[in-house]
Formats: sequence, C-alpha cells, structure tokens
Amino acid sequence: MRPSTRALLLFLASGLVPGLAAGFVGVGSAVAAESCDQGLCIVSGDEGARWEPGATSTPKNRKRRSTKDGATLDFEVASGRASLFVNGRFRGTAPLEDLDVPSGKNDIQVRDGDTVLAAGLLTVPRGGSVSIRVEHP
Repeated sequence: MRPSTRALLLFLASGLVPGLAAGFVGVGSAVAAESCDQGLCIVSGDEGARWEPGATSTPKNRKRRSTKDGATLDFEVASGRASLFVNGRFRGTAPLEDLDVPSGKNDIQVRDGDTVLAAGLLTVPRGGSVSIRVEHP
C-alpha cells in the first residue's frame, strides 16, 4: 500500500469527518465496505475480493490460480503479532505490504505461534489488490 493511501485510510478511520468513514473505504476505482468474518477483515480491495472462513481450496481451485496475472496483498494485525501463510507457504510476519500472490482462491492461514487466528479461502481478483487485517484478541 502506498504511503498516501495508508494516510487516507488512517484519516478516514480516525473519524474526524463524521459519517465519512462509516465502514467504507475508497481505493482507486474500487469502493468496498469493510467486511469482517471470524477474525479476518477485508479492509479494502478490488471488486471480487472475498473471504470464506474455514474453507480450503480444491484441486480445481489450485489449477485456476494464476501467477501470470497475479495480485498484491497487504497484511496487518490489529494488535499483537502474527505470521501469514499463503497456500501452505510462510510469507512473513505482519505488517506486510505489496506481497505478490496468485489471483484466484488462495488458502490463507494466520498464526501466532501454534495458535491459528484465521484460516480460510481468500479470493483475490486478477491483477487486483487486497488489504486484510486480523483482529487479534
């Protein structure tokens, strides 16, 4: 995420302009309502970004992933710490920016040590960008 985009998101989240933040974040031409489900929130993303908690990819999903028309992922944790695993591979510890991921359905697992904070399928649009945040208790 570019510094100017991050500053805009922080300004909107601060609530200094009543009603403007109201759960909506605009990024480029994409406007998405922040959606949270079982610990993982899609903060912003291109249309088609979707989180399915508890789901896992099928062999058909794995064949359809495309690194040719990949996407980028920003990852942060609201509090605490966490490691991100994408399709079974360790990708780093929060915060992460502009992480290259295949477009399509990706198995996501977020862990703090042995504790799984979130696990499921994250659908990332072809050539798109998605920002996710994990709500750590």
